[in-house]
Amino acid sequence: MSSELSHNISWLRKKCGLTQEQLAKRLGVSNQAVSKWENGQSFPDMLLLPQLSDIFGVSIDTFFGRAERYIDLRKDLVLEYLFEGDVQDSSGNNRHGRLEGALFCKDRFGLEGRALYFDGEDDYVVINAPPALSEKEFSISLWCYYDAQTSFDGWHSAIISQDGQKQNRIFQLSTKDEYMTFHRFLLDPDLSMNKKIIKEYWYHVVITYKDQRFYKYVNGELVAEKEGQFTPHHHEPIYIGRKSTDEPYFFFHGRIDDIRIYNRTINNAEVNALFLEQGWKPGPLQQLEMAEERIPVLECVDAVRMILPRTELQKAVKWYKSLLNFKSLVEEDYFVILSLYKGPVLVIDGADGDLVEQNRYAPFVFKTKHEMEELHAQLASAGATNLLVRDEGFAIFLDFKDPFGQHWMIMSENR
Repeated sequence: MSSELSHNISWLRKKCGLTQEQLAKRLGVSNQAVSKWENGQSFPDMLLLPQLSDIFGVSIDTFFGRAERYIDLRKDLVLEYLFEGDVQDSSGNNRHGRLEGALFCKDRFGLEGRALYFDGEDDYVVINAPPALSEKEFSISLWCYYDAQTSFDGWHSAIISQDGQKQNRIFQLSTKDEYMTFHRFLLDPDLSMNKKIIKEYWYHVVITYKDQRFYKYVNGELVAEKEGQFTPHHHEPIYIGRKSTDEPYFFFHGRIDDIRIYNRTINNAEVNALFLEQGWKPGPLQQLEMAEERIPVLECVDAVRMILPRTELQKAVKWYKSLLNFKSLVEEDYFVILSLYKGPVLVIDGADGDLVEQNRYAPFVFKTKHEMEELHAQLASAGATNLLVRDEGFAIFLDFKDPFGQHWMIMSENR
């Protein structure tokens, strides 16, 4: 029994990524005491067992081998950044990062030098040799904390991203207005948080992918899931605290900690174990509850549309980028999406000359959270014509002409 207790304390400490010194500090005992427990030379006081149980996130029975099989949070772990004074990969795969400006700060337990603070201006970490993610399944786990000075406006605050810009666009966990969003660059629908972000609050976020479906967990709860396809690009760097480009609004302002990437799907029990790791006790959730709001039919202008002859498309894009400082979001042979990173994006469609002359395109794309079938029925009963619902994969669109001859386009990301 003594040998098993010693082994389990040592195994659980290492599983949680703690040194003997760090565990001793959490318990208020000496380093030598922890060393003796693990060597079988002595035993922890019985009054310390509940505290050890909280720190390791297991039951007391686990120490004596009477619990169910351990949850192995190191299985298929391909990247681990604990930010304990460095940006070294502690998974054993040696995919170390490069620190640019961010400072070490207090973590969610209040321990100094155990998380990274990003100033929202130019701080980030880059992993130039990231792990090769599986196209079949993977998981990303991390902690983040938005600073009080974070501005919630449009797309902003990238937490972690692997974005080749124009090509090889893989994923981006960032923020849209007041919602933390897993963004797939129009390849698949976004996974948004189901509640508005509260500043100065620690969030544990997990993204998993398996069987052509993405899942998003926040603080141990499943908040979104969507069908989708995943194509990895192993040579694209991973950025922490920004996008792959230096767009100012995407620099994260706040703290990030304990990033782990797995080449498998972690299950609900493992998500919860990561959330409650080392005895974490989340703060009260009452402040996260938002009053129910009446959903407007049209939420905002999401895009401005321009129709140009296909032969002029690339010339126009070059002109808009060089003279007006637009940035590319998507560039295809037949359409381009440009952005100023505030306000709606600019969508430019390349069309044949006769279609340009007919001017049958809606000049704006409005966004809605209403169900498209319900909206379709309401518009049809009110005299709208030429109604067409289109599923483009990343969103659903409704085209129609109003009774006054004007063309409209409405987009919904609800699927």
